[in-house]
Amino acid sequence: MSLPKNEDFGFIGIVIALILVFFYFILGISGAMSALGIMLFFTVPSYIILGNFDLSHEEKIVFAFFIGVGIFPSIVYWLGMFISFKIAIFITFVLLVAAGFTAKSFRHR
Repeated sequence: MSLPKNEDFGFIGIVIALILVFFYFILGISGAMSALGIMLFFTVPSYIILGNFDLSHEEKIVFAFFIGVGIFPSIVYWLGMFISFKIAIFITFVLLVAAGFTAKSFRHR
């Protein structure tokens, strides 16, 4: 597994900025915030969990998005039946990030 180079982080930042600008011009500030939220809430927790496996950087990004699209809304929906959806989103994000770090600590033992 190779770590991304500093040039890759710059490229990733430019791509994210272009995506946000596109959604801003098409849908306004709410579209840009929605795109940012999707990137943050769907991808980051799954990416942390997939960091425990021997996958390349690109594979983790793609798998994290598609796994996040399936898992995150499902958990939020079921929690939202019992509590507020805003709180359910926050709890789900925290639980998935904690699961990623817990799996990382068990893997290094």
